Amino acid sequence: MKAIQSLIVLIGFVAGLSSCDIINPEEQVPAYLDVQPFTLNTSIGAQGSESEKITEVWVFVDGVYLGVYDLPATVPVLNYGPTEIRLEAGIKDNGISDTPEIYPFYEPYTVTLNLEADKTETIQPTTRYSAESKFAFIEDFEDTRPRIFTESIFENADLERTQVDVFEGNYSGHFSLVRDTRPLVEITSALEFNGLQDGGVFVYLEVNYKSDAPVAWGIAGVRNTAAGQEQFYDPGFLSSTEWNKIYLNLSPLIFESQIEDYKIALQAFLTETSPDSSNVYLDNIKLVHF
Repeated sequence: MKAIQSLIVLIGFVAGLSSCDIINPEEQVPAYLDVQPFTLNTSIGAQGSESEKITEVWVFVDGVYLGVYDLPATVPVLNYGPTEIRLEAGIKDNGISDTPEIYPFYEPYTVTLNLEADKTETIQPTTRYSAESKFAFIEDFEDTRPRIFTESIFENADLERTQVDVFEGNYSGHFSLVRDTRPLVEITSALEFNGLQDGGVFVYLEVNYKSDAPVAWGIAGVRNTAAGQEQFYDPGFLSSTEWNKIYLNLSPLIFESQIEDYKIALQAFLTETSPDSSNVYLDNIKLVHF
């Protein structure tokens, strides 16, 4: 009788262990990716500055989307052995923190790593513009060729070259605002553009800037000949005491305006908190499309 009771207790103990394994299964120990910030490589003559502001990384493991992470990032991965890692460069669309996007003109970085549990692999990704990327213009203010932004709508300001405050190289672009005489400045490109969305929907304006006042960007063109030239502004940036970079998504504005031939336009204006005499510095302005 005692032997039977002991057998029953033993069976119950083993069953209890099995049920615990079912309820609380042993957790898999991940491998880890230590992803460092991206480096951008460009063909300087054709693609301009290597300045970038890649703030996030979109991670794909063996073709499966894992997530988006702020850089630098530590990423746990539940894969072992040879594993393909694809990293897409992420930016903040129009500089807005809650709209992270994969920047469509940068190539992904791909590497195959032999992942092991509880082991960290460090990745230092690089990227470059894809072969499909086209540049409608690059304005770096460095040479004496004709400037891109030369038409002042109110004929009250010029975007001139300066060496007073330079992001990189020898020159940047500059104009000023004065509360009593010039609180608003609007400047457009001399050239008109069309068909930039023929190869794909995306059209971006990349800008390095340092500014005492907010600046809105957009397009200027004629929809109705009776109305003449109209300006349409949407993305822009706020004041910044240090040099910054922004990726301005002009795609929706160009599509919705239904203007066939348009110029790239900017509008700077003084707010109540802007200095009475404010300066705007710009550099490495790139209009990129497919």
